Amino acid sequence: MGRFDGRGAIVTGGALGIGGGCARRIAADGGSVLVVDVNEAAGANTVKEIRDAGGKAEFMAGDVSKESTAKEMVEQAVSSFGRLDLLVQNAYAGADNAGSAVEVKPENWHNGMDLLVGALYLGAKYAVPAMEESGADPNFEQPEWTGAGRRHGNPPAQNVGRIVNMSSVHGLHQAPRSLIYNAGKAAVIGLTKQMAIDFGPLGITVNAIAPGHIVTERGDEHWNEVGNDAGFRLFELHYPVRRTGVPEDIANAVGFLCSNEASFITGHVLAVDGGMTIQLQENLVMDSKDYIVANPDLKTHFDSNRGESRF
Repeated sequence: MGRFDGRGAIVTGGALGIGGGCARRIAADGGSVLVVDVNEAAGANTVKEIRDAGGKAEFMAGDVSKESTAKEMVEQAVSSFGRLDLLVQNAYAGADNAGSAVEVKPENWHNGMDLLVGALYLGAKYAVPAMEESGADPNFEQPEWTGAGRRHGNPPAQNVGRIVNMSSVHGLHQAPRSLIYNAGKAAVIGLTKQMAIDFGPLGITVNAIAPGHIVTERGDEHWNEVGNDAGFRLFELHYPVRRTGVPEDIANAVGFLCSNEASFITGHVLAVDGGMTIQLQENLVMDSKDYIVANPDLKTHFDSNRGESRF
């Protein structure tokens, strides 16, 4: 048996990158997955990959910052799979979002917050009642409710639902001129903790993941267009594990947090970052300086924005 056999899932932004990895992971573990994304071609391709591998998946096109999409995706998942158990909220598009509070346009601020934070509120708004109605994981057997004679009455609800919200290391640490993304990802952490408090009594856990530098399909293309090997190695050296991440690294963490083994974990922010955020910055800066001096021709994927001062 797969750990998600008989369970229905939604993955937003599930066409490519981290979302695609999460959709494939859940399906490989037996879950039925609804991939929701604005990229119809990529979403259909991911669904085909899952089905070709023997998994169950469907695709729905939609902008999850819209209430109508949030409502429709939950209805479609329940209609297609008979229940809803897992919600992975990953969707985000970062165009036109660079800048400080002085530089960012109000419309970009509102659009960014709608997708980074508002979409997660809307997803939970419609998913939680559906999870509650679906009930506990059909393969979950409630253990005997005992404990030194101190447990009485009915046991609390367990393994009814899982919500995983995608934050970022940018939600833990800030970067120059990244107001919308950094503020939004930090807000995801607060939203996650609040939801964990509100929905825990229902048997629904809510956690967040803070990925480090994850090289997705698009990221790989951008590195190839702009960066070089020496620049990529510089990024790898920023990580104690000496490599950057891939979507499967995040998908594996999502799979665990969605599993029954994680039923006592909620309101947690799991940094899946190869140890990047645990380092003392002074040492990292000096090591990076030495490497840059030794490799003066290095190029990174950030070099395309070099004309915009980051200080």
